[in-house]
Amino acid sequence: MSGLLVVPLTLIDIDVLRVIWTAATVALVALLAVIVARSDGIHWLLPRQVAPAAIALLLFASAPVSSNLRFGQVSVILTLLVLVDCLGRAPRRLAGVATGLAAAIKLTPLIFIPYLWLAGERRAAVTATGTFLAGTGLAWLILPGESARFWLTEMWDVDRVGNIVTAGNQSINGALLRLGAPDDARTLALFTAGLAVVAIALVRGAVAYRDGDRLAGVVIVGAAGLAFSPVSWTHHQTWLVLAALLVVGERRGRAPAWTGLVAATMILPVMSMGDGLPTADLTDNVRVLLALVVACLVPTVGGRPGSGLPGRAEVPNLTARRFRTAAWR
Repeated sequence: MSGLLVVPLTLIDIDVLRVIWTAATVALVALLAVIVARSDGIHWLLPRQVAPAAIALLLFASAPVSSNLRFGQVSVILTLLVLVDCLGRAPRRLAGVATGLAAAIKLTPLIFIPYLWLAGERRAAVTATGTFLAGTGLAWLILPGESARFWLTEMWDVDRVGNIVTAGNQSINGALLRLGAPDDARTLALFTAGLAVVAIALVRGAVAYRDGDRLAGVVIVGAAGLAFSPVSWTHHQTWLVLAALLVVGERRGRAPAWTGLVAATMILPVMSMGDGLPTADLTDNVRVLLALVVACLVPTVGGRPGSGLPGRAEVPNLTARRFRTAAWR
C-alpha cells in the first residue's frame, strides 16, 4: 500500500517535496513527543510541564530520527500510528485503524495486532486486521502488477535493501551475519530465537498493558519487532529511543541511569566507536542487544496506584507486578 500512497507525491516538484516532507516529519516528531508525554507513567520520570519538550529534544538528537530526516523515511509516521492505538489516543470506535494502516504501509507493525489481542483489546485487534487486509486489497486492485511483484518476489529478497551485513542493520539476522554464522545455522537461530523473543515480548507487553503501563507494553513489543525483523536499519529504531523513558525500577537512581544509558546508545555513533578494538563485536551489535534487553529482560514499573491512571490501572495487578520486577531485585 505504501506505493499507492507515494504515487500522488510524484506530481510535486522534488525540491518542494523535500521541504514539505522534512517539515511534516518535524511536526510529527513533535506530536509524537506530546502523545508520549501524556502516556501512563511518564510523569514519574519527568515533570509534566517539561516532558513534551524534553522528549522532543531526545528524539531529535537520536540517530533514528536524524536518519528519518536525512533519508525521508516513514518510520516516524508508523511509530506515531501505532502509538495512537496502543496508548489509547484513538476514539474507541476507530481503535485499531491506525495500526492496521501502519501494517498496510509496512509489514513490521503487524506484530502489534497480536499484542492488542493479548492485551485484551480484541475489537481493536480485529479492526487492525481488517484495515490491513482492506488496504492491501485496495493496493492489489489499483496496482496489481506492482503488488504481485512485491508480495511474490521483492518481499523475499532482503538483499534489495542494501548491504545487510553492515552495523546499520541492528537485528538478530544482522548480528549473526556479522558474526559469520553459516546460512543454515543462521536461519534456524533467527526463527527459533527470534520467535522466542517475540513470544516473550508479547506476553510481557500484554502484562504491562493490563497493569496500566501502556507505554512500556508498546515499547517492549516494538523492540522485539526490531530484533526479529531480517533488516532493522537505524531509521527503524525509534522504539529504542522511547525505551529511554521507561521506569525500570522502584529504587531511586535507577530510572535516570537507565535513561542516560539508553539515550547515549541511541544518540552516539556507538557502532563505529569500537572499530579495530577487541570490543568490536559488542559495539557492532549494541543496539540489537539493547532491543533484546528491552524485549525480554528489563522490568518496568510505570503503572501504579496513585499515578492517575484510569479504570483498571487504579487496581494494581500484583501478580503482573511481581512478574515484571522480580528480575530486577
